[in-house]
Amino acid sequence: MDFSSVKGKVAIVTGASRGIGRSIATVFGEHGMKVVCAARSQEQGQAVVDEIRANGGNAVFVRTDCSRVKEIEGLVDTAVNHYGRLDGLVSNAGIGMGGTPLHEYDVEEYEKIFDINSKGVFAGMKYGAEAIFKTHSRGGFLINVASIAGLVPQRGQALYTATKFGVVGMTRAAALDYAKYGITVNVICPGYTKTSIFGDAPEQAMAFFAADCPAGRMGDPNECAYLALFLASDMARYITGAAIPVDGALSAGHQNMSSWKHPELVEGGENVVG
Repeated sequence: MDFSSVKGKVAIVTGASRGIGRSIATVFGEHGMKVVCAARSQEQGQAVVDEIRANGGNAVFVRTDCSRVKEIEGLVDTAVNHYGRLDGLVSNAGIGMGGTPLHEYDVEEYEKIFDINSKGVFAGMKYGAEAIFKTHSRGGFLINVASIAGLVPQRGQALYTATKFGVVGMTRAAALDYAKYGITVNVICPGYTKTSIFGDAPEQAMAFFAADCPAGRMGDPNECAYLALFLASDMARYITGAAIPVDGALSAGHQNMSSWKHPELVEGGENVVG
């Protein structure tokens, strides 16, 4: 795999202070991209920038609350003013909310999650696309980070699911808008991934998430980051409008019981059932 085509590209990554966003920003920096890291936490965001720079990369931090449209507009303007252009934007910032039936949510919770997970992504795409056009970028890209909840609804996750379905739909529609102009628009849909979004979930809960996944484990943020790197590269110029799950087959379909006729193909396979 040749990622030399991304070297020198200018990319914004929102929610870059931790989790998947941090991994994307770090991987971009490792491959010679100029990274504008955006997050609410000055301390955590600057730490990511310092790490990228310590490894020979080029990055700056811009404190941004992605639930505020004006701050995202300012973020894009700052990136263009600092680096002279914009080649891509990764809208990763988002929050989780769930575990209760729909009627138990408050209107304030609806507004909070839609402000960042939906309106924030829209603003990133809007101002990102405008900057890519205005600065005459070649090989421009927009990458959104949604969730498998944007592909398969989940019980107790009505509001979160609604925002992520919206991101997937917005991505696909925008891909149609910009395909003619060489800007790719794709969405990454992570499954259970070991990030801070799980908060202080007990060990029993984490074990459930791993067991619920056909792959038998949770994902690593770098598995999403390297997909983002690929989508930013020239190798993916014909890939647009895609909603790509990174989930160990969790969204592929409903699991059922099955038994192998030839379990000897798998080491220790005499007990293969599942």
